[in-house]
Amino acid sequence: MSKNDLNNISRTNWEALKSMSDDDIDYSDIPPLTDEFFEKATLRVPATQEQTINSA
Repeated sequence: MSKNDLNNISRTNWEALKSMSDDDIDYSDIPPLTDEFFEKATLRVPATQEQTINSA
């Protein structure tokens, strides 16, 4: 992840999303999370958050 990734402005219409119920949101393009996915998954914590987590 680069600084440019963190500086991108979201184009999400957050007000429209907040007004929707969960049933109104189309999740059809999101692949299912299988056991295989979680077996291969890796937790990645940004360095700024890692310091906070480790010092707790």
